[in-house]
Amino acid sequence: MNKKLISFVVPAYREEKNISLFYDEFKKTFADLEGKYDYELIFVNDWSPDETWAEILKICEIDPNVKGINLSRNFWKEIALTAGIEHSLGDAVITIDADGQHPVEKIPQFLDSWKEWYDIVYNKRPKTEGATWFKNFSSKIFYKIYNAVSDFKLEEYTTDYRLLDRRLVNNFKKFWEKNRMYRGLTDWMGFKKKALIFDAKKRLDGGSSSYWYKALYGLAVNSLTSFSVFPLKLVGYLGFLMTFIGSILFIFVLIDRFTINSFNFSNITGILLVNTILIGIVLMSLGLIALYIARIHEEVQARPMYLVDEKINF
Repeated sequence: MNKKLISFVVPAYREEKNISLFYDEFKKTFADLEGKYDYELIFVNDWSPDETWAEILKICEIDPNVKGINLSRNFWKEIALTAGIEHSLGDAVITIDADGQHPVEKIPQFLDSWKEWYDIVYNKRPKTEGATWFKNFSSKIFYKIYNAVSDFKLEEYTTDYRLLDRRLVNNFKKFWEKNRMYRGLTDWMGFKKKALIFDAKKRLDGGSSSYWYKALYGLAVNSLTSFSVFPLKLVGYLGFLMTFIGSILFIFVLIDRFTINSFNFSNITGILLVNTILIGIVLMSLGLIALYIARIHEEVQARPMYLVDEKINF
């Protein structure tokens, strides 16, 4: 009987010290699985400024099952993941980080769950070794805010370490939005899911994550605007609230001005009060609406999601 092919998609940015370490760990783990499965290991270099691509090429030369994709510029991790998934051929696809924080030794657990007919198997991590308090705090705040304002709820503390069955991969390839959150899209599809609960490890090189806080902020914004229109609704709620408060204050100023006049409001006070409130509402409204329009503008341009500079072993 033909062995199932498992595709491993590994996005990489500034991981020159980790690529070979990751490959060695992967080979050790997969050695016990080679009788049951074949593999293709797809590294996606997100235009790293260091020697990440050179390290990938070295491994591609000695192992034909290792494939490399070098993107034409830095498109960020979500797009790098998408590029790898779209190039995969496996009966199942496992996405995993190159820095070692996703423990490679857990791969057999993903495959065992897949054999139980789960379509998505994903990691839920209670904690991450070596993570800063700010990263833990910001992650917790993000999930609280997101799930409070979005109709589609995200499960807390999940990671990009997950297995997708081929039919989910085929459905995932139908999504064409450029501002995307991989976890959100795969969760949105539904199907039969199973969570594997284990902690994230320290990076193999002992360094800090190359996924900058700027990128994490961008991912949070994309998530909120992709799965929720609450910010736009909030403008309406805020406008109603501020108009109501402004109206009450304006009436109070009028009554005081033309009756007891205990506060000595001038004639211009009411006008300034109303104008200030209305200007604030207009500016906030324009800012939020502009955010959504910018997203629409990027999508209707219909540019390719990514461009590939070089491919190896495909």
